[in-house]
Amino acid sequence: MVERLVPDESWELFQRVVPPAPSRPQGGGRRRYGDREVLAAIALVATTGHI
Repeated sequence: MVERLVPDESWELFQRVVPPAPSRPQGGGRRRYGDREVLAAIALVATTGHI
């Protein structure tokens, strides 16, 4: 579903303008969600209007 909401062409453009995620050398905390998954969630909410 992620690839349908965020096609490869859009993902390539997104990666050009968004900096890479910072590393967490100390560890701990919650694991990050992937940037592409987050972008897909934003696209889903933007297109459907549902949270």
